[in-house]
Amino acid sequence: MRLSAAFVLCALVLSPLSAAYGQDIRDEAPIRPAKLMVLERSDDVMHRRFFGRVTARNTVNLSFRAGGQIEELPVREGEFVRAGDVLGKLDPAPFERAVRETKAQLDQTERQLKRLSELGAGIVPQADIDDARTARDVAQVGYDDAIDSLEDATLVAPFDALISQRVADRFATIAAGEPIVRAHDMSEVQIEIKAPEILFRKFGEQPVFSANAQLSHDGPLYPLEFREFTAEATEVGQSYLVTFAVMAETPDYLLPGSSATVLTDISRGDGNGVLILPASALRFTPEGGAQVLVFQPDDGSEDIGTLQAHDVEIEPADGTRFRMLKGPEVGATIVAAGASMLADKARVRRFEGLSGDGGQP
Repeated sequence: MRLSAAFVLCALVLSPLSAAYGQDIRDEAPIRPAKLMVLERSDDVMHRRFFGRVTARNTVNLSFRAGGQIEELPVREGEFVRAGDVLGKLDPAPFERAVRETKAQLDQTERQLKRLSELGAGIVPQADIDDARTARDVAQVGYDDAIDSLEDATLVAPFDALISQRVADRFATIAAGEPIVRAHDMSEVQIEIKAPEILFRKFGEQPVFSANAQLSHDGPLYPLEFREFTAEATEVGQSYLVTFAVMAETPDYLLPGSSATVLTDISRGDGNGVLILPASALRFTPEGGAQVLVFQPDDGSEDIGTLQAHDVEIEPADGTRFRMLKGPEVGATIVAAGASMLADKARVRRFEGLSGDGGQP
């Protein structure tokens, strides 16, 4: 009994000491290092690879503005022509006859007007003189039209062009405006891609494209410059046609319809950046909600402080990054790496990194 009483007495004496000692150990526990980052808006650049198709600056179907039988069609498919080169001629005989006929009618009306004008209004009614003048003007219009039709019987290239297709053949009788040849203006080589609708929802209606084209496997990159995009999505695939211009000299074999690989960096064009979070900055509640840990520095110290959990709304950006839709304000300092291993209210110190990078990711 004496031994038991002594043991109890000793335990009662040492118990407060042990509790105090344990409390000291907890208070003096080392503060964990944490890699931190400051929330800042970024351009949210997305890297994408597209299949591209080479096109010309302009593609038109050329035709005669007059109808007739094709007498000459010297142009060949796949041939480059210069502006002003003759592409084809119609049989000129009908047009020459029309010129002679309308010229004779014009001469006749001019003689009639001259005769009546010399007689004067005192001898012939003024109305007859006015009618003769009107007839002369109508005949002049007919003659001018005949001259124009004769000139239109010759088809010339309106610009330096590549003739990709000859639609009509020699000796064929065609109507005015009927396509004869298909011509491409190759003064600027362009490349078209089909951008999905989701890009425009994510980056706004005027996204900024920075692009390069690869014309062959493992070939050099050719810089591209954005030109335009169709503002109406295609019925199949819900995509928009985006056009770029090649800003370097291209190989001779590059023809309309050739394939190309287009490497693009896409960002917002409205100047409003977004908040991007790395996956390592996120922790999740048992209910599945996403959180970040905001660093609150101690008074008098910028490197030691307490973490506070904040709920956030996120959506995927690219790779292992997420776009923050709702959460802490710009300028807040959060844990950048290992957030899932840290607890709310935890005490941490800024991890400066092995290279003195200030703990920034």
